[in-house]
Amino acid sequence: MAGRNNNGETMSRFETRDLRPEFGSEVIGLDRSIPFDPETRRELRALFDARGLLVFRDLSGSDMRFQTYLSELLGGDTDSVDPDEMTVFEMLVSNREERGGAPFGRLLFHSDMMWIESGCTALSLYGQTISQPTIPTLFVSASHAWSTLPADLRQRVEGRFAVQVQDATAQRSAAIPADVLVSTFAEEVRLRLPIGYAHPRTGETLLYVCPQMTHHIEDLDYAESEALIEALSDHYYAEDQILEHAWREGDLLVWDNIALQHARPNVRMEGPARTLRKVMVPCPTKFATGMATYSRVGD
Repeated sequence: MAGRNNNGETMSRFETRDLRPEFGSEVIGLDRSIPFDPETRRELRALFDARGLLVFRDLSGSDMRFQTYLSELLGGDTDSVDPDEMTVFEMLVSNREERGGAPFGRLLFHSDMMWIESGCTALSLYGQTISQPTIPTLFVSASHAWSTLPADLRQRVEGRFAVQVQDATAQRSAAIPADVLVSTFAEEVRLRLPIGYAHPRTGETLLYVCPQMTHHIEDLDYAESEALIEALSDHYYAEDQILEHAWREGDLLVWDNIALQHARPNVRMEGPARTLRKVMVPCPTKFATGMATYSRVGD
């Protein structure tokens, strides 16, 4: 049973259950009273670095303050998060709420803000309103994808760089299903990074390309670049590499946005209600990225 220490911190113990051998763990029995004691903070951060995705189920009634605290604790530079000093900034991913982002369509695999280096270290989503049958969120591991690269692919990407943008779907729209969501920004931002990218916190090498945000691979012509991205994607997103989370109301997921990529099948505006409360670390108010407008490839 959880208690409080002399500093008013929650002394919490929890159990874990691995969701895949390579990444992802469910955390069971964590007390939601904050702040946590130092040992709990260390254990959670170590688990987060080792597993990349933490799933907390049946947390109905969890507020933004708890979600923000947990997200900043896991994805921030320090475990000394003061709940009274946090910037609480709510976003929604929803096919019902007027201000909800990505309200329709399929999302290709990506990491948020790949086009800003260390722009988003952690993401969390909370199942606020979920009607069944739900549309799941899909995850893959960038470090596992790199470590299992076949020898021929590794030889083709070693030492190469890729250019990331907000949305590169137009580069390969002929091969993209019509229901895929396209995000359009007023100004394009580009970032050049190694394809074998070292995680800034853990040092693990990651396969840092994706169909949604990788504009091209440097020093290759268009056809060669597209062919290599497609070959990497076939390896990266093989069905047996994907962890699928089926949403229930009260679910809270926190993941390392650099170490993992996520995607989803098609969400329809007229389909089952799906409103997920979203927190980004750092708070997105620190980045002047502008608002996106949405369409589908087939529009």
